[in-house]
Amino acid sequence: MTVFVNDEPKKIDFGLSLNSFLLQIDKVDLSGWAIALNDVVVPEGEIGGKSLSDGDRLILIQATQGG
Repeated sequence: MTVFVNDEPKKIDFGLSLNSFLLQIDKVDLSGWAIALNDVVVPEGEIGGKSLSDGDRLILIQATQGG
């Protein structure tokens, strides 16, 4: 199946959890990251309970410092 990560299509296995997907793309430490699934921010404590479906849209945003 296909999910879109920051608008880029990614092929993944059916039934993959959000947590497993993040581990596959080396997002082990989510400090400073925000994750949105289908335009809804997912709190870090809920990432383990989310499953991905065909066509889902993920947005990964890293906080940066600036001035």
